[in-house]
Amino acid sequence: MWRFLRLLLALILSQIVIFFLFLALLLGVVATFSSVPSVQEESVLWVQLQGEIVEYPTLPRVPFLRRRPLSQSAILEALDMAERDDRMTAVVLDIDYPRIGWGKASELHEAILGFRQSGKPVFAYAPFLDEISLFVATACDSIFLPPTGKIYMDGIGIGPMYFKGTFDKLGVRPNFARTGEYKDAPETSLRRDMSPESREQWSWLLDGIWVEFLETLSTSRNIGRADLEEALNLGLLQPHQAVDLGLIDGVRYREALLGELVEDANDPRLVPLMGYHQGMEARAPRRGDAIAVVHTRGLILRGRNSYNPYVGTILGAASVVRDLEAATADDDVVAVVLRIDSPGGEIIASDIISNAVERVQTRKPVVVSMVDVAASGGYMMSFRANRIVALPTTITGSIGAYTGKLNLRGLYGKIGVTRDFVTRGSFPFLFSDYHDWSAEEESLIVSRQREDYDRWISGIAANRNLTPETVDRLGGGRVWTGLQALEHGLVDALGGQELAIEVAKDVAGLAEDARPRIVHYPEERGFMDLLLEEGDLLWASLVESWAGSWAPPRDASWGVLNFDLLR
Repeated sequence: MWRFLRLLLALILSQIVIFFLFLALLLGVVATFSSVPSVQEESVLWVQLQGEIVEYPTLPRVPFLRRRPLSQSAILEALDMAERDDRMTAVVLDIDYPRIGWGKASELHEAILGFRQSGKPVFAYAPFLDEISLFVATACDSIFLPPTGKIYMDGIGIGPMYFKGTFDKLGVRPNFARTGEYKDAPETSLRRDMSPESREQWSWLLDGIWVEFLETLSTSRNIGRADLEEALNLGLLQPHQAVDLGLIDGVRYREALLGELVEDANDPRLVPLMGYHQGMEARAPRRGDAIAVVHTRGLILRGRNSYNPYVGTILGAASVVRDLEAATADDDVVAVVLRIDSPGGEIIASDIISNAVERVQTRKPVVVSMVDVAASGGYMMSFRANRIVALPTTITGSIGAYTGKLNLRGLYGKIGVTRDFVTRGSFPFLFSDYHDWSAEEESLIVSRQREDYDRWISGIAANRNLTPETVDRLGGGRVWTGLQALEHGLVDALGGQELAIEVAKDVAGLAEDARPRIVHYPEERGFMDLLLEEGDLLWASLVESWAGSWAPPRDASWGVLNFDLLR
């Protein structure tokens, strides 16, 4: 009897679960279609730059629980479409502290300038502007702030945290070996301050970004050197000061600006970017010549794309290889653009992806498009491509390696923990958290790391038409802006996704005026397919969205340039 009741209860519960899953899917479909607006004549595209803007959503979207995140790719494609859409008469850029790097900012700046070639105006509104936001806004025809708005011209900087003093207090002993004096990531564990080499490279990196910012500001806003110096000396500008110096065009609220273009914020002619982009996707052709854009972002590790609360988004080598192979197998795809937004990661995973790029090249050309950062393992993914395109403010290079561990024996002792061992083999304590490296162990690590580095240097030299000695001078952990990398021969051209696609068309032999379809990888997959086969990816997607919903205070992002992570 009890067994029958348990089976009956299980049957009822299973039916309830199935019902709610079906209801969720149904409402998700309805919500998707209802979110695609119909575009009327004399419409205005409303681009809201707020919060985290990912390069492309490489993790799946969960119906109800996670809306489609705003992505750089969607913004670029929507602006390109609106430029040719006769129903669109203008663009409003609503800027409210977008969490982007200098690479994405440079790409958005160029995309806005490209849109303006259509003769349609672009208006920018912001409650406040920092340097990166101002960098984007200067591409617009007009910039407006409310009366209580602010412009932060307080400068940029880098300020890593150093944990040597903390480790000393805790009894923790860091053990690191690195190839290259400029590979400075281990210094946060080994030192109390910057080494001369680290300070030198961050100086040339910041100089490159700062000069690009000032030149863009001066050119776009037609501001003389004297007025620019005055703005920098003020540091924090009120709107009326910004108008006097030519940084912005006027002081007004958002509603007043929108009222000059449409009736109000509820006017159906004001078309949100995400809805417009979804409508583009729904109408996109399904056959014909195509360029595959394979998107990658995060810390490079083996396995699949995922999310880790401690290190953020994971760029999974297995996922990228799968996407590259799928693009290669598609007979419509004539070339591949590999978008990279990664500070590096595991050397084995990076090399696996690099090898996949080399295999794709035997059948189709590959063009790399670097975004905010494509350094260390990110550059390892890149160097075998037919062409490499970077933005002027992309952070790249960091050709070098390091390996390390923390000896926690002193910390264990402070809390009364001891360990004892039974071992076999020649180096049982090589990565033990209870022993420092012996001289022999450290020599082993250094020699193997050097072999990997020399192999990488030789590969770059062969693919980039440089000598190994030249690559070594550019390597050793040195980090460069995209512009500096171009000067050194590490990349081929300066530009964003649009230029990379044009280069891919050229290498693939398409006509200059050809407009191939753009297909994106990872492909969006059905919810039930993901639920049944890859439920862990859905969970990772949820965790990423929750983590990304919190934005640090403005001052907390001062060290945003320190992208050099563990290899």
